[in-house]
Amino acid sequence: MSFGAVLMRCFVAAAAPVTLGLSLGPPVAGQQGIPSDQTLSTSPAPYSEQRFGEIPPFSFTERSGATVTLESLLGAPWVAVPFFVRCTGPCPSLTGDIRAMLYEELAGTDVRIVSFSVDPEFDTPEELANYAERFKIEGDRWLFVTGPEGEVPAFVRDALGVPVARAAADSGLPAGEMVTHGTKLPVIDESGRIAGWYECAADALGREGIVSNFEALAARAKALAGVRPFSPLPPLNACLNALAAFCLVFGLFAIKGGKKRAHERWMKAAFVASAVFLSSYLYYHLVVTRGSGPTRYPGEGLGKTLYLLLLASHVILAVVNLPMVLRTFWLAHREDWERHKRLAKLTFPLWLYVSVTGVAVYVVLYHLA
Repeated sequence: MSFGAVLMRCFVAAAAPVTLGLSLGPPVAGQQGIPSDQTLSTSPAPYSEQRFGEIPPFSFTERSGATVTLESLLGAPWVAVPFFVRCTGPCPSLTGDIRAMLYEELAGTDVRIVSFSVDPEFDTPEELANYAERFKIEGDRWLFVTGPEGEVPAFVRDALGVPVARAAADSGLPAGEMVTHGTKLPVIDESGRIAGWYECAADALGREGIVSNFEALAARAKALAGVRPFSPLPPLNACLNALAAFCLVFGLFAIKGGKKRAHERWMKAAFVASAVFLSSYLYYHLVVTRGSGPTRYPGEGLGKTLYLLLLASHVILAVVNLPMVLRTFWLAHREDWERHKRLAKLTFPLWLYVSVTGVAVYVVLYHLA
């Protein structure tokens, strides 16, 4: 890479925080008010509700000759990729990495990738078609767009928040180094709002870093598309709650029938089921979903209100019930039957409610929402 190209890259790197409207300056015109205090959170976790402003209307031409507008992309998330065909810098490797690490990862979702040429004077639809064919990219899941010479780079810079710089015509730089641009990829939600930027350039972070950032970008895009990552723990936790409820009911029948030993066995089984559930629940939320946050109820209105009430009652009563369960078992161990029975009359319905609502929360969140 020539010395001039290096200087261009330094300029773009220095301009990036200003272009994104971060702490070094106010939002750029056209950025729709990107907040000035987001220096540490421009790549939010998958289920974050953070947004950074709206994409303004645009109309560009796809490699197929079709017109791509903001309206045509609304209704589903998309990932924006700045690039140009003649690039001898990161574009080819970035396109290859997107093909290998993001394109296939998003297969089966309604997320699309949209590559915007920052060299539209050369990048005609025919050139874009050849470029896509070179990387074996077919169909409309990945769009390649171009447009009037000044409009696309300005859109990438001012609307998408990715810095773009072009060298003077007499700079003497080769065509592949005339344009320099940032390599943070914006992800846009279904309403046309920027949901974050993810640095995915190998020359900036190294291989380990780029893989991690592609994983974060894919997780964010999937979350915006309503795709939940599968884990066996939520259904397992629901089964453990159901097992605890089952044991509690049979324990009640046993003691009502005067079968104290059977009652003891059923209640111990319920305790083990609940203890395993608690361990699995904590592991899932503290380890498995760390960084991505819990799965959120996707709806709004009355359904969400009722779900939150169900969840709140389940969590609060679970916290209240735990020391009551331990105390009840301790009294039984001490054979203090009078106090055991008095406390059990309060503990049992709460324990049963927590177990049943644990199943209900899972069914509503994962199967009815």
